Amino acid sequence: MPPGVLEPGDVCAATDVRAGLLNAEIPAPSDTAALCIRRTVDDLGPADLWELARFSAVTRDDLSWGAAAVLAGGDPGAGDLLDELAAHTLAEEVAERSPCQWGRDHTEAVRAALYRILADLADALLEVSESTPTPLDWTVHDNGGRYVTTAVGDGVMYDVLVQTAQNAPPAAALVWDPPSPPAARAVWQWQITSGPVDRASHSCAPLPSPLAARHAAECAITALTAGRCGL
Repeated sequence: MPPGVLEPGDVCAATDVRAGLLNAEIPAPSDTAALCIRRTVDDLGPADLWELARFSAVTRDDLSWGAAAVLAGGDPGAGDLLDELAAHTLAEEVAERSPCQWGRDHTEAVRAALYRILADLADALLEVSESTPTPLDWTVHDNGGRYVTTAVGDGVMYDVLVQTAQNAPPAAALVWDPPSPPAARAVWQWQITSGPVDRASHSCAPLPSPLAARHAAECAITALTAGRCGL
């Protein structure tokens, strides 16, 4: 079967291709990012891996996934219940031991978790770099707690709102405390409404800052006015 072709920016899948888990052609930007991530992580010893994991806010779920990937030969979905228990035990050992006490499997579990986290970050950066925002004239309300604007495309008026997200998901449990405790931050969402008839709307959350939420909303307006999606 001929290999498929990945979408540009799919660094996570490109990382799987380089690990031999997926047969696909890799677009140049994805291949470059995946190769850079693997070389960077592979060059680090246990102490430096631990530092990078702390700064990367590795969660319990990330580490468990990495442990499962190591024990299953790279494919974390290939195991059974006993494999899941073994992965959980390995992840707990990584969390409880200092880096100088890690064995090969402990180190490789952290590497696998970092491959995944950094690939997700690279995907997000490539996606943003390829998006085309429509500059909008935002009005600030509630001392920076809410931003509103309007946009017109193809004869349709869109009302756009950016505000703090309601019922935001709880923060994931970190394996190690970061070097300095992060300040409590709100998560943000955007909502686009068309009208006045029926007032169809769409929203997206969570986003880490009002700047990110405004940028995402402006990219969504670009897609709406170009006819690439609808409410």
